[in-house]
Amino acid sequence: MNTFKKIFGLSFIWFGVWAFFIFYMQPHGIDYIHNYLSTCIYFLLVIVYLTTAFKDEIGAYVDKFSPTDLLIMALFSLGVSLIYYFTALFTQHSPLVPLSGHLPSALALDYRFLLTKSFEIMFQQCFFMISIYYLFNNNVSKTTDMLLFGFYTLLIHVPIVFIPNSAGKILFSVSFFAGVIFSYCITKSKKGFMWSYMIHYGFYVLLAVTFWLYCTPKYLYLFR
Repeated sequence: MNTFKKIFGLSFIWFGVWAFFIFYMQPHGIDYIHNYLSTCIYFLLVIVYLTTAFKDEIGAYVDKFSPTDLLIMALFSLGVSLIYYFTALFTQHSPLVPLSGHLPSALALDYRFLLTKSFEIMFQQCFFMISIYYLFNNNVSKTTDMLLFGFYTLLIHVPIVFIPNSAGKILFSVSFFAGVIFSYCITKSKKGFMWSYMIHYGFYVLLAVTFWLYCTPKYLYLFR
């Protein structure tokens, strides 16, 4: 029962963070691209709260950064940013460009999205680490724990399906597998949070790149 209460409380934090962003900040013109610095600060404040209030839970899975870790993350961020940038240049004459204002931020191919998304994903990864700390049960196998966390990740992503003009259908469809992968990385590797962050961040870059290189307007119904 105590574990259930903690998970319920964490879920309340998750939905509260997103509700404030979607129903208050976005209607006031603050999103991943417009007034993006405010969005970065918002998610940074949430990260500071989580890492302060749940430092022991997060500390169970996070080791100190080494220079090599920082170099790996820097090179990764540089690499995906270049892929994002050159795809934007390559597709600037695409017939989708006039419609880009109606696409989800994830597909906008805008440098501001890269920055704001990095803060948002760090918030998510902090939340996932805390959730894993309470969800994983020593009385069942690690495989069962990971599958259960996948279902939990799926459940907390249900609302995104109903948000207009989002990539919710795609994100919801992969959330179960993302939860399994993230929980595997976080619990099986000393640097798991770093690998899970990079996988999470890289997914959005590859999603945007793939869409612009291979999709046509007939697929826009997926994002309305």
